[in-house]
Amino acid sequence: KIVEQYDVKLDRIEQDILNEETTASMRELADIRSELRDLRMHYAQLLDLSQELEENENEFFRENNERYFHLVFQRVQTLHDMTSSLADHTAQIRDLNQAQIDIKQNRIMTILTVVTSIFMPLTLITGWYGMNFVHMPELQSPIAYPIVIALSVMIFFGCLIFFKIKKWL
Repeated sequence: KIVEQYDVKLDRIEQDILNEETTASMRELADIRSELRDLRMHYAQLLDLSQELEENENEFFRENNERYFHLVFQRVQTLHDMTSSLADHTAQIRDLNQAQIDIKQNRIMTILTVVTSIFMPLTLITGWYGMNFVHMPELQSPIAYPIVIALSVMIFFGCLIFFKIKKWL
């Protein structure tokens, strides 16, 4: 019954992670993992005890009673295995959470890369024309300023179109 309750809790935590509601779930997952570790240790001790009783080295129990100890051993072994399986499941859920975090970080990094790529050429143009040199021939032309503005707008929209085509944006 206890093992089944942990299984239900782990399934709920897994759904929370997939629904991106991980804040409280990760603390609960750590608590469950700790409780499962304790439970597994108790089951290991019960396995040792039931195995010792089943062996009946001192012939303290009758032979027909030894089969009951074997049944106890088998049931505790099943519970121990189920607990180990749930502990492994907690590790898989933790890995799933880390994968979700990595996906979010990758999206953010993609957006930052795109923004940087769009504004890098514009920063170059701004730096070039912000030097205030007298010997730049285009400074004397009356259409130079509108051409630089048009070039900047074309670069901006060209980058946007490029990133849309590549499906990076």
